[in-house]
Amino acid sequence: MNSAKKIMNQQKKEDKKSNHATAAKGTKKLSGNGAGDVKKIVLGAICAIIVLVLCIGVGVQQLKPKIVLKVNNTKITLDDMMYPIYERESRYLPYNEMYQMYTGSSVWDNSYMGTDRSVDSSATNSVGLKQEIINSETEYQVLYEEAKKAGYTLTDEDKDTVKDNVKEALKGLSWGQKLQLNISKNKLTKRFEKRTLADKYKADQQKELDKTVDEDAEIKDISKKDYREYKVQYYAVSTTTTDEDNKTKNLSKKEKADLLKKLQKVAEKAKTAKDFTSLIDDKEEDIRYAEDSFTEKDGWSMISDKAILKQIKSMKNDEISKIFEDKKSGYYIFVKMIDNNSSDSYEEACKTAIQDAKNDAYDKWYEEVLKDYKVETNSEVWNEITIGTVTTSIVTAEDLEKMSEDSSDATSE
Repeated sequence: MNSAKKIMNQQKKEDKKSNHATAAKGTKKLSGNGAGDVKKIVLGAICAIIVLVLCIGVGVQQLKPKIVLKVNNTKITLDDMMYPIYERESRYLPYNEMYQMYTGSSVWDNSYMGTDRSVDSSATNSVGLKQEIINSETEYQVLYEEAKKAGYTLTDEDKDTVKDNVKEALKGLSWGQKLQLNISKNKLTKRFEKRTLADKYKADQQKELDKTVDEDAEIKDISKKDYREYKVQYYAVSTTTTDEDNKTKNLSKKEKADLLKKLQKVAEKAKTAKDFTSLIDDKEEDIRYAEDSFTEKDGWSMISDKAILKQIKSMKNDEISKIFEDKKSGYYIFVKMIDNNSSDSYEEACKTAIQDAKNDAYDKWYEEVLKDYKVETNSEVWNEITIGTVTTSIVTAEDLEKMSEDSSDATSE
């Protein structure tokens, strides 16, 4: 007890000394530097709190990961899905403003533009990309497992490529953005190594499957006549306009006559001009110049009158037509024939048919492989995800533009 009293008395004496010293110092006014130090301390504390909140949020998610997908015994969480979501959203987000301006709706609400052949063509980008992510993550996991079973490994060159890809993926992202996207050098390295091994295995399987496709049989029903292509250059003016209610109406006779005179002057210049493409200046609003092509099978969207189209098809290469008036399509137009018998569309149709057959061969093979795997999607978690809203506030369109500019500057140096 006495010992305790001694300790307490000693503590009181030290507290008095400390208070006296503090009071003495307190009589001095704070200098400018002192105020700055306090400001730095406050800002530092705020930053520390922000970091702590972010870390706690991430920590809670790590302690209770939300499983989205299971492929056999492999669990893929919502955190794991953040990067593939970010990949898609950052690819489409830069075009959102343009889509809003030209179509009146967001890029996410427009028709699916991805590459997954199993996605319904009527799906929106938001819905289609969501299905694409599930399908691709499943495929990567399945092919990765198959590759390991087949004894596949990564070469030093593969690993170097992975390092470069990881570096590129992380470029321009702040520490906070990486934290919110749940990505790091280590995590992306593992992800890209898995993808690379899966892709190597897939490429080898596809190579063997391609051999089973009878290319001649795939293209035998594609008609060279139907796919004969006409390549043209033209100048045109529209004989219609759009009113306030967005309805199309014909121009008056005088307005049409004035436009026709303008186009006739250009057509007259075309007869002797060395460069058919430069007959109007950039400020011209009424007359439009363009290059286009059309096939025998599909016709040309600029011309609705079959008699006029027949005359255009009969033109020789480098020939310039008279001015036609197509009342149904609503244009005055004259044309220069560039190539009246191009095989490009036929060759592209053949190429597409062969590639479709190869894709079908792979899909059939993959479906058989997939039968050995139990795949489960946790719809309770995944249904809550809306593509176009997950990472777009973490890495904005402005961020992506800045990253693109920085990348261009670095390349040009």
